[in-house]
Amino acid sequence: MSDRALVLRVSPYGESDVVVQLFTARDGVTPALARRARDASPKRNAIVLEPFHTLTVELQRTSGELANLKSATIATARTPLLDDPARLDAAGLVTRWTRALSPAHVPEPEVFTALESSLDALAAGSRPDGVVAVFGLSLLESLGYGLELSACARCGRERPTGRAAYVSGTQGGVLCESCRRGATLDVPLVGGGVLDRAVSQPESLIDASADELAPLSRAIVDAVQSRAQGLGAKLSS
Repeated sequence: MSDRALVLRVSPYGESDVVVQLFTARDGVTPALARRARDASPKRNAIVLEPFHTLTVELQRTSGELANLKSATIATARTPLLDDPARLDAAGLVTRWTRALSPAHVPEPEVFTALESSLDALAAGSRPDGVVAVFGLSLLESLGYGLELSACARCGRERPTGRAAYVSGTQGGVLCESCRRGATLDVPLVGGGVLDRAVSQPESLIDASADELAPLSRAIVDAVQSRAQGLGAKLSS
């Protein structure tokens, strides 16, 4: 069965095989066994497992947890990422977030589209912090962990348009003054303009200045880390 896929992780298996965690357009996170993928023989060039490129893969379903990866070729190459360490780090980060939060064998077309768009933006030269912030908001929203940025995540009190607010990634979004004091949390104060854009047009934050974006980025990172810990997932590898 042919599908589009992105590589989330590759782990050695036996002497020459690998287990590859793919994120496919059709089925979401799909672990697969690539036999003899570490064989340097020219005969094995049907399997390419480069990260950050969109692949066309041929998968054979099995009765077990692992599918068989019959072939993998590059459909969309993003080689400019390799020339910029900051963009390469950002590409690795959004890939790890996807792997940590996405359940196996559950189609997540919105997440797949967001991940591809983020990698495209990084390859095209967009600023890494903007790309990561936009992707983080989209990932959390698509998987049901979205940050509440228009009202207090605890009491539901509406945040007036244009007003700055404290945002807690671990608490689920904006905290009004009363709830923040009661929680005694160290949370960032995010500007009202950034919050308004995050609610109505989050993709526009890709061009926000680094200074105004930094507090929201911190809240997004906290939210992703909190959700990953709750799922027992690791973000460091």
